[in-house]
Amino acid sequence: MEQLKLRHVPTEQHKKHLDPLLAKLNDPMKDSISHFVLRLAYCRSEDLRRWFLAQEVALLKWRLGVSGGTSSVRNNSNNLKAVLPDSAKLVDRDELESLRTELLMGTVGLNQAGPMQTFYQVPFTNALDLVQHRQVFVKKGMAYIPESKLVHLVTAKFRTQLSRQLVLLAAVPVSPGLARTQGFLKNVSTIHAVQDEFKGGDDELAAQLTPHNVKDHVHHMPLCMAQLQLALQSERHLKHWGRLQYGLFLKGAGLSLEDALLYFERMFTGKTKDFSKQYAYNFRHMYGKEGKRADYPPYSCAKVINSNAPNVNEHHGCPYKHASVQHVTGMLAKLGVAPKDQKPILAQQQSHNYQLACVEHFKAMHPASTTASANASTVDNVGNHPNAWFRASVAYHKKNSSSNDSTTTPATTTTTPTSKGSRPESMVTTISP
Repeated sequence: MEQLKLRHVPTEQHKKHLDPLLAKLNDPMKDSISHFVLRLAYCRSEDLRRWFLAQEVALLKWRLGVSGGTSSVRNNSNNLKAVLPDSAKLVDRDELESLRTELLMGTVGLNQAGPMQTFYQVPFTNALDLVQHRQVFVKKGMAYIPESKLVHLVTAKFRTQLSRQLVLLAAVPVSPGLARTQGFLKNVSTIHAVQDEFKGGDDELAAQLTPHNVKDHVHHMPLCMAQLQLALQSERHLKHWGRLQYGLFLKGAGLSLEDALLYFERMFTGKTKDFSKQYAYNFRHMYGKEGKRADYPPYSCAKVINSNAPNVNEHHGCPYKHASVQHVTGMLAKLGVAPKDQKPILAQQQSHNYQLACVEHFKAMHPASTTASANASTVDNVGNHPNAWFRASVAYHKKNSSSNDSTTTPATTTTTPTSKGSRPESMVTTISP
C-alpha cells in the first residue's frame, strides 16, 4: 500500500492492485506466520516499529473495507462492536436528541436530512486520529463517535496493543534457538521494492552529467543529495559518510570514475594538499576499482533513512528524518520551493512519513507530474530511491522541453551559405509573432 502511494496510484485504483495480492493471504496460517515474523524483524528500533505499525493499521483498515473509496462499515458493524474499547459507551436516545445540533455541526459526513446514526461516547484520547482531523464532536473530554466511524476506534486500539507488544518483544533477549535467524531478520527490514539499483549509471544521462555541470543539476536532486551538493559548494569538503552517500549517487546518475575524481578534486581545492593521496582510493573503491572490487550500488531511500545520524559539520542522511523543520524549510527555500508548496512536505515530515515528504517535494518541483497522465511513468519510485528521483526529474524536464518545442509556432529559418558539400556553420532562427 505504501508503494502505491509513492507511485502516485489514485486511491480508486488501489483495489485493482491490492485484491490479487491479498488473495494470496487467504491462508490464515501463512498470514499469521508472516505477521509474527515481521514483528520479530521490525521490533528492533523505534523507526522500524513506527513503519510497521503504519502498514499494519493500513492493512487492517483495508480489510475492514474502508480504504478503497467505498465503505462497507455497516456490514462489519457487529464485528466492530465486539472489539470496541471497554471505555466505549452507547449514547442513549434522549442525550442524542439534546445534542443533535452540535453533533450535526461537529461530525464530518453525517446526513443532516436523514435519521441520526447510533453514537458511542469514548474518552477523546481513544479517538485522537478523529479529533486531530476535527471529524467528531467533543464535549467535556468525551468524543462522540458515529457508527460509521467505529473502525477508527478499533484501529486505535489495535495500534496501541501492537505498539506495546513490539516494545516488549524488543526487550526480550535473543534465545539460542533464534540466534541463527538474526541475519535473516535484520535483512527483512532493509528489503525494498526498487529493482533497479542504478549500479552502472544511466546511459541516457551519462552524456549530460560532467564535472563541469554537476552543480547545475541540483534542481534534479532530492533534498538529501541537494543538501550534500550545497554543503560541498560552501564548505569545499564532505566528511566520509557524506562522500560515500553523494559519490555513489553521482555514480548512479552517470558520472564516470575519472569525472568523479576530477570533480571532487576541484571541489576540495583549499581543503587538502594532496587529493590523490588522501581521497582518490576512497572514490576508486566506490567504483569497484580497489579493495574487493565490489560494484557498490547507490544508497536507496531505506538505507539513507536508516543510516547513522549526522554529527556536527556532517550533511549525510535524510533531512526529513535527521534535521529540524526549520532546517528543511530553509533548504526548500534555497531550492526555490514556494512557502505554500512547502506545507504538504513539512506535514509529511512531522508525521514521520519521510519518503512521502520526498514525493511531495517532487510534486512541488514538477507540478504537471501529478496531473498529466502522460507523465505518470516519470514519477515511478521517486520516494524509494534518490537516483529514481533524479532520473524522473531529468525525464520530466526533457519531456516538457520537447513538448514545448513541438507546440512552438513554426519558425522561419535562414542558413548562412557555406562551401559545397559542407554543413551550415550557423543557423539564424526568427520566431514569427
